[in-house]
Amino acid sequence: MLASLGLTELEQRVYVELLTGRATTVGELAAALGADPAEAVEGLRRHRLVGWDGERLHLTPPDLALDSLLLDRMRQLQEARLGVRDWVRSQQGGEGKDGGVEVVAGAAAVGQVFEQVLRGAQEEVLGFDRPPYRGGYHDNPTEMELLERGVRFRIVYDRRTLERPTAAQRIGACVAAGEQARVAADVPAKLAVADGQVGMLSFPGPGELPAEPWAFVMRGRPWVEVLAALFGEVWDRATPLRLSPAADEIDHRSTPTPADRQILSLVMSGLPDKAVASQLGMSLRTIQRRLRHLMDVTGSATRMQLGFFVARHDWL
Repeated sequence: MLASLGLTELEQRVYVELLTGRATTVGELAAALGADPAEAVEGLRRHRLVGWDGERLHLTPPDLALDSLLLDRMRQLQEARLGVRDWVRSQQGGEGKDGGVEVVAGAAAVGQVFEQVLRGAQEEVLGFDRPPYRGGYHDNPTEMELLERGVRFRIVYDRRTLERPTAAQRIGACVAAGEQARVAADVPAKLAVADGQVGMLSFPGPGELPAEPWAFVMRGRPWVEVLAALFGEVWDRATPLRLSPAADEIDHRSTPTPADRQILSLVMSGLPDKAVASQLGMSLRTIQRRLRHLMDVTGSATRMQLGFFVARHDWL
């Protein structure tokens, strides 16, 4: 069984002997196995399965060590498979007409394919962005590079993403570079579709982090149309995301009207919407529609955020 993890026969014998606890030194191993274990011990150390404690060997906790070795082996095999596939494609002169669907597993493999999908885009990338994030929410320099080259990006963010530290600032930088962004309450998965030709749908692994993610990768227009249709459904229901533009960047049509200032003044004073409508002689629906418009204009997800924007930019 351990051979599938890349261990030689002697490395396996040494490891099993160490597991029994009967031998803990190179000499004891040599006596028990009838062979020089030095090379096998060094191999196990490279695999981080054993360590030295003076003259004695000790095992790294097997559940952690073997799991780490398995994931590393999966990554190596996935990289090899991707390399072979790319070589075959180059020999065949490109992807088959109908493309296909494959499954990739592991953070390294999923990240590599995601990068390939983005870098293959010439015109447009469609995407979903949602937690969980391994290692925290971070920049996507590839997107910024592609935006500079004129590739269009339409991204729907899960609302939980905006709760991540610095997320609004990082997304705002992408929006300023040309990304069209919207936000939805519950984005179903992570998604990337490039030019309607290739796409991937990524899911977190089972259980708690750091479970390894996995993804469907689809190539060829008939398959990718499924992902594009899913994106369209979520995009149409999502809310445009404008992250706190500076006061001098707001279109004059978005500047609050005198009526908007009255509504804001009453709302910020703590009056409920129904009371504001009564005071101003407007319908409740009109009050709520104007507040929704002002929230969209300022990139505010909540009334509290709208209040911060109003105070910061002296709208009252």
